[in-house]
Amino acid sequence: MDNLRRFMKENWWRYLMNLVLAGGVYWSSTWYATTYHATANVHILQTAFDRWVPVIPQFIVPYNWLQPVLYFCLLFFFVFHPKIFTAFGVAFIAIQTVSNSIYIVFQTYVPRPTNLVAGSSRYVDALLATYKSDNPYNCFPSLHCGLSALAASFWWVKRSYRPVAWLMTVFAVVTAVATQVLKQHVIADTVGSLLAIGLYLLAYRIFNLKTEA
Repeated sequence: MDNLRRFMKENWWRYLMNLVLAGGVYWSSTWYATTYHATANVHILQTAFDRWVPVIPQFIVPYNWLQPVLYFCLLFFFVFHPKIFTAFGVAFIAIQTVSNSIYIVFQTYVPRPTNLVAGSSRYVDALLATYKSDNPYNCFPSLHCGLSALAASFWWVKRSYRPVAWLMTVFAVVTAVATQVLKQHVIADTVGSLLAIGLYLLAYRIFNLKTEA
């Protein structure tokens, strides 16, 4: 109990700051809805490799898990590791800012398969529902790749969380694969993962997260 009191005494100001930051995180997550539409110039980055990649509807399961997993990670760090949350939140807003800025000036489009039959399986139906609710724009860089990689990266800060970090890294890789086999993105869009890792390394240095290890 004494340790908890000392922790709260030392970090109360950070929790207040993080409440404001959490609002910024949520607000930045809504920007996507204002940019995922066609613009005057729309680019298609699909290659022969992308056309060769098969459609595997079953990957809609991990694809749809990103949002709950991401917000669990944010909530966990907010409650238990406010300094890590600060860095995570700033990096989250940064990747949203960079990505949505690119969508505005360099809009991209991914062709989707036309041979999926509704009712053929629950996975196909779930994929078609995703297609219906998510326009095929805002592809480069992929926020699915970027945000899953960002969430995984911050688990590596603390040595005691290595098992979770490995699990989250696998999840990020599976998510990146899902974006390809669901035809939500092309291979070029996975640069979002590299952007996320770069922002993590920058945040790690700026916020001196080595003290949290």
